[in-house]
Amino acid sequence: MLEKLIVRNYVLIDHLDLDFQPGFSVFTGETGSGKSIMLGALSLLLGAKADKEAVRKGEDAAEISGVFTPSSQEAREWLSAHDIAMEDDEVIIRRTIRSSGRSSYSINGSPVTRQEGEEFGQLLVDISSQHAHQSLMRTDVLRDLVDKATGREDLFSQYRDAYREMKAKEKERERLMQTLASSAEENDYMEFCLRELDDAALVPGEDDEIQSRLAVVNSSEFLKESLSSVSDELRDSSSALSQALSAMRKAERRDPGLSELSERLESLSIECDDIQMSIRDRLSAVDFSEEDLERLNARLAVLQRIKRRFGPTLEAAIAKREEYREKLGLSSGGEDLASDLEREIAMLGEKAGELAGMISRERMAAAASLSTAIRDNLRKLGMPAAEFIIRVTPGTELTPHGCDEVAFLIAPNRGEKLSPVQNTASGGELSRIMLSLKAAMKAEGDVDIFIFDEIDTGIGGTVANAVGEELLELSRSSQVIAITHLPQIAVRASSHFLVYKEESGGRTISHIREISGEERIEETARLLSGDQSGIAIEHARKLLEVQG
Repeated sequence: MLEKLIVRNYVLIDHLDLDFQPGFSVFTGETGSGKSIMLGALSLLLGAKADKEAVRKGEDAAEISGVFTPSSQEAREWLSAHDIAMEDDEVIIRRTIRSSGRSSYSINGSPVTRQEGEEFGQLLVDISSQHAHQSLMRTDVLRDLVDKATGREDLFSQYRDAYREMKAKEKERERLMQTLASSAEENDYMEFCLRELDDAALVPGEDDEIQSRLAVVNSSEFLKESLSSVSDELRDSSSALSQALSAMRKAERRDPGLSELSERLESLSIECDDIQMSIRDRLSAVDFSEEDLERLNARLAVLQRIKRRFGPTLEAAIAKREEYREKLGLSSGGEDLASDLEREIAMLGEKAGELAGMISRERMAAAASLSTAIRDNLRKLGMPAAEFIIRVTPGTELTPHGCDEVAFLIAPNRGEKLSPVQNTASGGELSRIMLSLKAAMKAEGDVDIFIFDEIDTGIGGTVANAVGEELLELSRSSQVIAITHLPQIAVRASSHFLVYKEESGGRTISHIREISGEERIEETARLLSGDQSGIAIEHARKLLEVQG
């Protein structure tokens, strides 16, 4: 339940401290007194989007705090999942909205995002307003209400997973088919290019090697002349070294100390002969034919063309060749991949279809139970002849929510045909349908704090009495807070809060305080007749005595 609400510097409220009791509480006051402001503050505490205009003029920030004692298992599991500890079975939620537009949010001192706060708030409190009544006009809202009543979130989660996976595979198949279709001409081009690259038999660095060889060919005459001269000189030197070595060996026989010089001279002679032989080999290699020159130039031209088309380097052209091979390999396996995807999609579709069928059966069972409960409640709320049915119509096409259409049908009066509430129900009937639905959903183990704003829209008289009784009955198992203009509802509350405005220091301030005794009699008289005449006071006193 909600135990305490603390508000500071919010719109027309400078400070507010409200203590709540279990059971049924009502808020009443003149039109424009600020009843909706209190509801707005509580909505912000439960995750509604913040606006800097919420900050009271001249203040830096608005602060809203609430103390709750959650009893639902879902709320406690949420806290545990987010590593937030309970303190004496209490949860303290704080929301700060600054004039700059920034805001902060915490639960038991742990910072949370607004989305997380909204998620937790929905596990604590159910707020019904005129906007919520109008939500009965939306088919998605109706479907979600029935789904909640099934209590089978595990089944819906399995279906959503299967459906998302199926859709992901369908998108993958679509992309693949588009790729295959658009690459048909590209494949022809890549195959043509790959043939050209394969025919070229590319070798890394070959172009540099040919250019080096051509540089030698272009200098062949000069090289031949120079190397021939070197060879002639070395031949003469080799002869002279041979004669010198012969003389040295003769001298060595007389003076062994010359052996080292003799060995050095021998090495020099051998090295000279070796160089001469290398020069002769080089002279042979320099002697190019015209055919060799043409062959090298032709090959270089091929390599230059390849680099221009696929380069700018020979290595880049080789990389492009491997890229074409890879793409063509993938393309050739595309049809097989598409067939595999088709099989996967069929299997996932079959699984999703089976789960959708299970969901349909769960919805039908929940719809039947809810229909009976709502119909019984409507009859207690001044619609004795009303017929009400929640119709679940299975379809054939899978959607993110299954394959069913859900409709709330009502015939408010005897003899009328059942029609969608969107087309038939008045504002007052929508209010009673919403109240009947909340009472029925409570039986399904929903949240244990209900807040009703404008639940009395379009009703009065005996119907208002019935609505008051239903709210009182709901408050026996849940905390109920209602904002109302009707005395038939207000007198049934165990706690009555008065909302009023006053001017102070040239500014308007909204106040809320709990009233009892004569004050409550006077406020009830105002609700009855708009004034506090003696007759109205007496009537109010009797109404409160009857309820007390």
